[in-house]
Amino acid sequence: MGEYLCREHFIEYFERRVYETIRHFQLIEEGDRVAVAVSGGKDSLTTLYLLTKFSKELKSEVFGVAVDEGIAGYREYKLQALSKLANDLGVKIFIGRFKDYFDMTLDEAVERLRGKGMKIKPCSVCGVFRRFIMNKMARELGATKLATGHNLDDEVQVFVMNALKAHIEGVEREGINSRTTGEGLVPRIKPLYLITEKEVLTYTLLKGIHTPFVECPYIVYALRHPIRHWINHVEDETPSFKYKVLALKELTRKLLPKPLEGAQRCLVCGEPSSRPVCKACLFRAYLDKDFEQRLIQKISLYEASTRLKSDF
Repeated sequence: MGEYLCREHFIEYFERRVYETIRHFQLIEEGDRVAVAVSGGKDSLTTLYLLTKFSKELKSEVFGVAVDEGIAGYREYKLQALSKLANDLGVKIFIGRFKDYFDMTLDEAVERLRGKGMKIKPCSVCGVFRRFIMNKMARELGATKLATGHNLDDEVQVFVMNALKAHIEGVEREGINSRTTGEGLVPRIKPLYLITEKEVLTYTLLKGIHTPFVECPYIVYALRHPIRHWINHVEDETPSFKYKVLALKELTRKLLPKPLEGAQRCLVCGEPSSRPVCKACLFRAYLDKDFEQRLIQKISLYEASTRLKSDF
């Protein structure tokens, strides 16, 4: 930190840090088939670009999985940027759509949330639905790892949000690689975990990795929005603040017990879940009355079956 680098040396420094992070934490091993979760934003495009660049040396295979939430005036532009980079790299991209998996776009889901008083925020629904699709697609496409573009700023913001909400499970879960394992869950890795957002932005500008500067219209509902601005303000006043918060996060995670191995299957959709019914199905039932009825029927059958078994 505190050094001034020319274009050539900054690119070299940036790529070396990401590569050494992958090696040190053993994020990718020989023979891995890595699915990169790509949104078309600068972080995910950088992750796709670097993992493709490193794939020969790491002896791994790389492809992309993208999610189209159905956010008009936003997602289509990000997917265009993704398509261009993927074509330049010769990497395959597979796209999953909210409409196909949940019978509604995020725009449609938000209208239903508004009708219910916006008690659940759009980002909560979007995050759960996106994780559902990415894990399912990655698994069905034979991925052994699912790489996301989360950078140091993202991790600090999420840690602060989890701390404010006393969400210990969230603090424990969000590391450089996933600690929760189980049948059907593709291990997640974060190659940009130690890289700041400003560094990623600088790298994309120097390398000509283009992404349109359009912002999701629903960010105004997110707790992350004010937290992000506050953290950036403190960082401006106290350089290296973000690194110290990340260090605190890692020390905290070391003190927390590791999660129990394995995951059960959702009674409704059959996907991995920490609860009898996964959050994606619960949100979908909240937004879709027909699906809610199917969920109730499945739970009733399960409870009847459980009682029957206990009688013998």
